[in-house]
Amino acid sequence: MNKQKRKEEKIKTRKIYRYYRPFFRLVRKIAKFFKRRPTIFNLNKEPLDTNALYLSNHSGASGPLVLSLYMPIFIIPWGAHEMVGNYRTRWKYLYYVFYQQKLKYKKFKAFMIATFFAIISKMLYRGMQLIPTYQDLRFKNTLNHSINVLNKGLSILIFPEDSTDGYDDVIKSFNAGFVLLAERYYKETKKDLPIYPLYFLKRKNAYVIGSKQSVSTLLDKGMNRDEIANHFKNITNNLGEYLDKKEI
Repeated sequence: MNKQKRKEEKIKTRKIYRYYRPFFRLVRKIAKFFKRRPTIFNLNKEPLDTNALYLSNHSGASGPLVLSLYMPIFIIPWGAHEMVGNYRTRWKYLYYVFYQQKLKYKKFKAFMIATFFAIISKMLYRGMQLIPTYQDLRFKNTLNHSINVLNKGLSILIFPEDSTDGYDDVIKSFNAGFVLLAERYYKETKKDLPIYPLYFLKRKNAYVIGSKQSVSTLLDKGMNRDEIANHFKNITNNLGEYLDKKEI
C-alpha cells in the first residue's frame, strides 16, 4: 500500500466524536468570558436539524469563533487543510494568507499573531474535529470524511464564500464544494440533507439562521452546481440585509 492510499485509509477510519475534545472544551469555557453571547434569530418554525449542512459567511475571524462558541447544536467545521499541518505550514498559512491576504493585517501584526496562534491552532482544530479541505484531487478525502460525519447523524459547518481577496459584508461568490457533498450524500443514502444558510453580523453581534432547503429540490428545477451555490449566496446576503435592518 503506497503512502497516499495509507493516508486515505486513515481518513476513512478516523474516529468521530459526538462532542468537542477536552482542549477545545477548555478553550470554549475561557473564550466565553471574553466573547459576549450573540443575539440569535431562527427563521425556522421547527427545531434545527442535528444532521444537516450549515452554510455561513465568514465575517473575518469573527464568524467561525462565534459559531463555535454559541451555535445551539454540535457542529464539525470544514477548514483549510494547512491549519492541521505542521507548525511551519500553519504559520505560513496564517501569516501570508489568512492575516495579510484575507484580513488585510500589516506585516508586524500578522507576524505576532501568527507566531502565537500557530502554536495552539493544531490542538484547537483537532478539538473541533475540523475537516481539512483541499483545492486539488485530495478534496475527495474531504468528501469521504464528511460523509462519515453525516452518517453519524452529525452536522457540518461550511464557509463557502470565495475569500481569495478577503471577506466582504456582501458576499460576491460561493464555492460549490458543499453542493457536491450534498449530491453525493443523497446518492449514497437516498436522504435529502437539510441545508441551512446563516449570516453573522459582527457590528450587531447577531446571527440569523435561514429556512432550511435541499439541493435535490434545486437540482430538480434544472439548476447546476454553480447556480445552486449562487442561489445560497444570494440567500445568505439577504439574511445579512435582514439583520442590518433588524432592531436589536
